[in-house]
Amino acid sequence: MADSYESLKIPPHSIEAEQSVLGGLLLSGLANDSTAWDTIADKITEGDFYRQDHRLIFRAIADLVEDNKPLDLVTVSEWLKQRNELENAGGFAYLATMAKDTPSAANIRAYAEIVREKSVLRQLISVGTGIADSAFTAQGRPSKELLDEAEQKVFKIAEQGTKQGQVFKPLKGLLKVTLAHIEELSKLDSNITGVSTGYTQLDEMTSGLQKGDLIIVAGRPSMGKCIVTGSRVLDPITGRLEMIDDLVAQQQGSLATLNTQLRLQVAQPSQYVDDGVKPVFRVRTALGREITTTLTHPFLTIEGWKPLAEINVGKRIAVPRILPFFGKGSLSEQRTKLIAYFLTDGGLTQSCPQFTNINPRIRQDFITALDDFPGVQWRLEDSKGQRTPSIRVATDTAFQHTARQDFAARFKQRLQELSLSLNALARQLGVAVATVHYWSVGKAVPAGEMFGVLCRELQVEPSVLMPHGSTATTRSAPNPMTEWLQTLGLMGKNAHEKRIPAPVYELPRALMAVFLNRAFACDGSVYVQNGIQAGISYSTVSYALARDMQHLLVRFGILAKLRHRQVRYQGEYRAAYELRITHQQHVRQFLEEIGVYGKEEAVQKALTVSQEKTPKVILDTLPNETWAMVADCKGELTWAELAQRMGRKPGHNFHVGKRGIGRELLAEMAAALSSKTLATLAHSDLYWDEIQSIDYLGKQQVYDLSVPDTHNFVADDVLVHNTTFSMNIAEYAAAHKKLPTAVFSMEMPAEQLTLRLLSSMGRVDQHRIRTGKLTDEDWPRIATAVKIFADVPMFIDDSPALSPTEVRARARRLMREHGQLGLIVLDYLQLMQTGTSSDNRTAEISEISRGLKSLAKELAVPVIALSQLNRSLEQRPNKRPVMSDLRESGAIEQDADLIIFIYRDEVYNPESPDKGTAEIIIAKQRNGPIGTARLTFLGKYTRFENFTPDIYTPGFE
Repeated sequence: MADSYESLKIPPHSIEAEQSVLGGLLLSGLANDSTAWDTIADKITEGDFYRQDHRLIFRAIADLVEDNKPLDLVTVSEWLKQRNELENAGGFAYLATMAKDTPSAANIRAYAEIVREKSVLRQLISVGTGIADSAFTAQGRPSKELLDEAEQKVFKIAEQGTKQGQVFKPLKGLLKVTLAHIEELSKLDSNITGVSTGYTQLDEMTSGLQKGDLIIVAGRPSMGKCIVTGSRVLDPITGRLEMIDDLVAQQQGSLATLNTQLRLQVAQPSQYVDDGVKPVFRVRTALGREITTTLTHPFLTIEGWKPLAEINVGKRIAVPRILPFFGKGSLSEQRTKLIAYFLTDGGLTQSCPQFTNINPRIRQDFITALDDFPGVQWRLEDSKGQRTPSIRVATDTAFQHTARQDFAARFKQRLQELSLSLNALARQLGVAVATVHYWSVGKAVPAGEMFGVLCRELQVEPSVLMPHGSTATTRSAPNPMTEWLQTLGLMGKNAHEKRIPAPVYELPRALMAVFLNRAFACDGSVYVQNGIQAGISYSTVSYALARDMQHLLVRFGILAKLRHRQVRYQGEYRAAYELRITHQQHVRQFLEEIGVYGKEEAVQKALTVSQEKTPKVILDTLPNETWAMVADCKGELTWAELAQRMGRKPGHNFHVGKRGIGRELLAEMAAALSSKTLATLAHSDLYWDEIQSIDYLGKQQVYDLSVPDTHNFVADDVLVHNTTFSMNIAEYAAAHKKLPTAVFSMEMPAEQLTLRLLSSMGRVDQHRIRTGKLTDEDWPRIATAVKIFADVPMFIDDSPALSPTEVRARARRLMREHGQLGLIVLDYLQLMQTGTSSDNRTAEISEISRGLKSLAKELAVPVIALSQLNRSLEQRPNKRPVMSDLRESGAIEQDADLIIFIYRDEVYNPESPDKGTAEIIIAKQRNGPIGTARLTFLGKYTRFENFTPDIYTPGFE
C-alpha cells in the first residue's frame, strides 16, 4: 500500500502561479508596458515551469521581448504557430483564458517567486533521486566520489539562486556605506586596509590584500633545480631508459621515485619543465655514477635533501642500491645472445658483421644463435692459426635463390586466384611487363615501396608473398643480420662508440641475465684474490657501454664500481673502463643468477670462496652520521648493553663513530631497539655513495620533472629532487591575525605542507624535520611551533585537480562552519581542471581564472592563486618576469587584481651579489602602484622575511 502511495506522489508545483505569471506578462504586453517582464526576468527561467505548455509560452514571450517585438495574444500565438507549437501550448483559446483570468500584473513578482520555489523543490527531489540511484548502482565507486558528486549537484541548484534576483544598487545607498568605510579607515593607526601579508614593504605598496581581489603569485617552476639534457630516466613500467628531453617533449611518462619508507616505486610526473640554458655541474661518485645538474638541485644526504651548492667532495649521497624494474620485451633468447656477442667481440665497421673469440664453446654458441636469422651464412676465418678465429656473417646466396623461387610460386598462385594476367598487373602498377615476368620466374623480386604497392594490388599480406622477408630474398638488400644490427644502431660502430641498444632495457629478468652472462663471457673475468676474496670484472674501451652495463647490474641489485684505467695497446696507452664487483653478497648473486658462459670452472671456484669466507671489508655501509641516530634511539642504554641485547659477547666493540655502519649490523640494532627509523634505513633501496668530484661544465640546456607527493625521481641511476611565498602569507594571516585561512594544495600532500609550516614557524631546518634527526635546540622550537599552530584557524585541502566549482563549494562550506574566511590560497592554478574535456587549455585556464575571481567577489575574500611562468623568459638576458610570461595567460591578466612575480637572481647567477634575497615584483595592481619589494629568503626554513641585508642562508625552494 505504501508503495502505491509513493508512486502517486506528484512533484511540487503551482499551476495557478504559473498561469498568473504568463497571464500577467500577456496583460502587460497588451498595455505596452514592459515593467512586468523586467520584474521577473532575473527571477525565473523557462525550466522553472512545471508544465510543458507553460514552458513553450514563456519561451515565446522571452524571444519576442529579446527581439523588441510587440507582446500580445496575437504575436505570441503567431510565434508558436510558425514553429508548429501552438497546439502543444494549448491553442489560442488557452492563451486568451490566461490573459482574461489574470486580473492584473501587479503581483507578478510574488507569482514568480512561487514558481521558482516549486522549481527548486522539484530539482532537489530529482537530485535526491539521482543520489539514491548512484548509491544503489555504485558498483565499486568510492563513497567519497559519490559524496563529491552529490554535493556538486546540490550546490549547482544553490548557485542558480545566487545568480538570480540580483538588482542594481543605488549610488545614494552606496555613498553612505562607502563614507562609513572611509571613516573607519581614518581611525586605523596603519595604512593596511586589507589582509596583511606580514611583509612591511609589500603591505605599504598594496595596503594589504583586499577583499574580493584575485591575487596571482607566479614564478618559474623548480627555480633552477634541473638536470641536463641527455640525462636518462628509467621508465619502471617498460624498463626503457628515456631521455628527459623526450619526456618533456611528449609531456608523458613514468619514472621511479623514492617513497617515505625509502623504497622505490612507480610514479607519473605532474609537470614536464623546459628550463632553458643554465650553468651546470657534473657530479661523479665513488661507484662511478655521474649526473649533471644545476647548483641548486638537491641530493639526498643522511641529514636530508641538500642542494649541490651545500655539498662538498667526500660527502655521501643516496643512490639506488637496486632498481627492481624489468620489461616484457619480445626479443628472443638467440637475438639477446647475439647483441651481447656483437657488443663485446663484434666487428661492425666492415660490410659484413664479424665475431672474434678464442673460446670454441663461445664461437659455437654464437653460430647456434645465428639460426634465428634464415638467409645468412657464416665463415670461419683464422688465417691458418695466425690470428684469433673470427666468424664472418654474410648473405646465404643459396637460401636467397630458394626464397626467390618461393616468392615466384606464391606470386603466380595469387595471380591465378585473382584471374589477373601479367599484362594487366603491369598496367595497374605502371611497370614494364618484363619486370612482372621476372618476378614470376624468380629472377627478381620487388623491393622497397614497390613491394608494398604490389601487396595492396594483390590484396595480400607481405608475409604471405615473402615469408622470409625482403632482406633474405632480395639480391641488392643487405643480409638480414646486417639490417637488424642497423635497426639497433650498432652497425658501423667501433669499439669506443658501442653502447647497449634500447630493446635490451625492456627485457624480462631472465633474458637480461642471459645478456649479461654472454657479455661477461667475452669481456668479463671471474677471479679469486689471495685465496680469500672472490671478484668479478668487466672491461671495455667504451665509457658509455661501461655505464650501461653498470645500470643493468643495478636492476638485479648488484653494485659494480666503475674505474677509469690506462691500458697499453700497440705501443701506446689508451683509456679503458672496468666494472668491478667485490661485495661478496653481490658476487654470489651474480654467479648464482647470471653466471658466465664458458668460464664455469672459474665461476665455481669463486662461488665456493665467496660462500665459505667472511669478507674482511664491508662495502655497503651507511654514513658515520648514522651513529648519532643509533645513539638517539638507544637513549640511556649503554653500547655494552646494546651489544648484549644483540647477542654479542661481553666487551664487543662497535667502533662507534670510527667507521660506517654496515646494513646488516644496522638491521640487528633496529630489531634490538624496536626502531622503525633504523629499520627503514637498514632495509632501504639506497646505497650511500661518496662524491668524488664536482666539475663545472658551463651552460647547458636543462629540464625538470615535478613528481607529486614524493618530489624526487631517479635519473642516471642517481636520486634527484624537485610554495613558499604564498604559504608564508597564509601562515601570517592564520597564526598572527587569527583569520580563518583555506589552503588548497593540489601538488603537495597536507602532511608535507605541515612539515614546511613547522620548519618555517619554528625556524628548524626542514631536512632535519624530514629525517627526524633533530638537535636539542630544535625540539623546543618544534614544540613552540606546534603550540602556536594548535589553535590556528588554517584548513588544508590536498585533493588533486579541483575545479572552480569544487573549490567554491568547499570554501562556502568552510565559511558557513566558521562564520568567516580571511584568505584562500590555491597551489597552483595550472593543476586545476574545469570538469569538462577541452582541447584548448588556454580557454580552460581562462575559465578557471574567471571562476576564482567570481569566488573572491562572492565570498568577499582575497584569493591567492599560484601560477607558473612559461619558459620564454629563459631566452632573455634579463630573466625578470613580465605579464606576458604567465603560462596560458589568457584571461589571467584581465581577471587578476594583483599580479606578483617572485625573482631570485642567484638561481640564474650563482655568484649573484643578491644571494639569499628575492625580488617581489608587483606587475599589476588595479588600485595601487606597481614596483618591487625586496625580501630575505631563508632556504633551509622555506621562509621569506622582511629584507635584512646581512642575512644570507644558502638554501632550496
